[in-house]
Amino acid sequence: MQKFKCIALATLGLSISLASCAQTEQSGALKQQLEKQGYNFVKQIDAPEGLIGWSGYKDEYPSTVFISKDQKYYIVGDLFDAKNKNLTEEAINTHVKGAVLEQIWKSLEQTTWIQDGKKDAAKIVYVFTDVNCPYCHTFWQKARPWVDSGKVQFRHIMVGVIRENSKGQAATILASSNPEEAFKQFNLANGKNQIKDMASIPQALSDKLNHNAETMEKYGFYATPAIVWKNAKGEIESQQGMPKDLHVILD
Repeated sequence: MQKFKCIALATLGLSISLASCAQTEQSGALKQQLEKQGYNFVKQIDAPEGLIGWSGYKDEYPSTVFISKDQKYYIVGDLFDAKNKNLTEEAINTHVKGAVLEQIWKSLEQTTWIQDGKKDAAKIVYVFTDVNCPYCHTFWQKARPWVDSGKVQFRHIMVGVIRENSKGQAATILASSNPEEAFKQFNLANGKNQIKDMASIPQALSDKLNHNAETMEKYGFYATPAIVWKNAKGEIESQQGMPKDLHVILD
């Protein structure tokens, strides 16, 4: 089990880049330029003379940015003081970690998933699921006590990564009149009822499934089930494959 890779702050390995631009009198021109490129500024931080420091993130990877006051240069990367203390890591932990966690969780919410459990369950767990994954089925079965008690709600993010027809089968479930019930009955059948794969998937549904797969890849998952949850501290954790101890995730 490992902390979610996007918040492994000690091993980010941020590269340092130096960029030049035409001198301008416009206040914050470089900041605006970086925002257009997708950088999210979270909090202004202390910086050496001649620089304006910011903590923030891009594509959910935390970093710090230092912009020269003359608007000619910016630096993305770590800042150390004379005592070799990494001020970047401290700024990220203080100001950015929570914002990145919220962004990650929001991106999972925006995938296409099947609800499994009560809406008001205290704990929500996201699971990247392929209908042809036997470990996904085992996980579904072993998790019933937590779901049936109302303590945990699973959100199964449907992907088609194991077999050629996996995407079509996922589409069949999602396009049914009651996807939650269709998914439940599929799991209750212990693999005896095969799902017919949709031969021609509507573009809108295909796009949703593609987005699910892209999100799975984005976070470095390559196998199902891929499980994402928040621990007691509100930190995001993840695991791939069938967990050995469900209590660690679900309690």
